[in-house]
Amino acid sequence: MMFMTKDNEHSEFFVEEKTSGGAVFERGVRQSKEHKAIRRIAQPLTDKHWANTGQEVTKLHRIYRIAEYLYKRTKRPK
Repeated sequence: MMFMTKDNEHSEFFVEEKTSGGAVFERGVRQSKEHKAIRRIAQPLTDKHWANTGQEVTKLHRIYRIAEYLYKRTKRPK
């Protein structure tokens, strides 16, 4: 349901939609890409070390910490 303002014939969220974004949006996109890369690194580790065992949450957390470390390590200058 859209509510129109009297002044400019746009929805009430139009101004917020157009002014939001920028640095906040870019940071969210960057963080999303980082998390996706970490999940991709962690997937083979979870298949090997977590899926066939008791599926303990602490083990899963350790795998993700290792994946984060490996991701950050790829960003180091050589």
